[in-house]
Amino acid sequence: MNQLTIEFTLLAIVSISGTFLLFGLFLEYTKEKHISRIKNMISQSSSEEVDLLRVKKRVQTISLIAKIEAIMLLAGLNLSAYYFIVTFVLFTTFIGFLFALFVQHWTGYLIGVPFGILIFYMIFNSRIVSRKKEFNRAFAIAISVLVKMMKTGVGFEQAMSRSIAVSNSHMFKVIFESFFKEKNTIGEEEAFKNLTKYVDSKELRIFALAVKIGRASGGRFSNTLEKVEQTLIFRRRMQEKVDVVTREGSFGSYVVAGIAVFLYFALDGNFDGKLNHYYMNSEYGRFQLVGIFLWIFLGLIANKMLTRIKQ
Repeated sequence: MNQLTIEFTLLAIVSISGTFLLFGLFLEYTKEKHISRIKNMISQSSSEEVDLLRVKKRVQTISLIAKIEAIMLLAGLNLSAYYFIVTFVLFTTFIGFLFALFVQHWTGYLIGVPFGILIFYMIFNSRIVSRKKEFNRAFAIAISVLVKMMKTGVGFEQAMSRSIAVSNSHMFKVIFESFFKEKNTIGEEEAFKNLTKYVDSKELRIFALAVKIGRASGGRFSNTLEKVEQTLIFRRRMQEKVDVVTREGSFGSYVVAGIAVFLYFALDGNFDGKLNHYYMNSEYGRFQLVGIFLWIFLGLIANKMLTRIKQ
């Protein structure tokens, strides 16, 4: 093997081992933090405290897997938690390897791994938010159909089933399939609670609370749901306005980032390629270019967080 192949192999080994090391350190940190919190909460004897801490430490890994599975359900991924962890490690390792390969130094891995973690989180979180918005849009339409059908004398269960069946969102239908399966076995209230495992929606919680109050009050159920319909329609319109404002702010940031890229190539052309030659061939030029890229990227994230309005 030539020297270049050996360097790539060593970088790959360092990247994979370093990622597993960082992930292991993160797990140990969460365990120790959880144990220290338990120490402050319990006031039992020393022997019982030690036994409790040992039990908590053994089940900590299981609770972590459960948390990962819960997040995967919100993202609509029916996969094993261990497959998710492997994918996460491989993704962050690959990003770290690319950074190390670009700067031609192992310290690029230390820059690339946090960047890969951030990218992975953003992709995963965007999927959760997208599912939530799609669910809320479909839910508002379904509630409108539900109220109109109940006004004509159709029963709640039958009207709800039909309003969901006519929805254009496949994800919305799939989520409520589990509700109809569980409603007759564990009860309507528990079935609504289980729906929150698949989507984090305030609209769903409002509707579930209205159904509970409407059934307990004994009045006209359709009147209660009509007020809920008006609330959900108002929230949907507000969310649409918020999305427009957020897109306008994000678009301005992308324009600024595009100007920076344009200026780089424009200046490089004016100086006959000397700018590109410095950043790509000098010892510290690639580090400086990575720093500029990260600065712009973090600025885009900061602007997105400042312009985001969460309902």
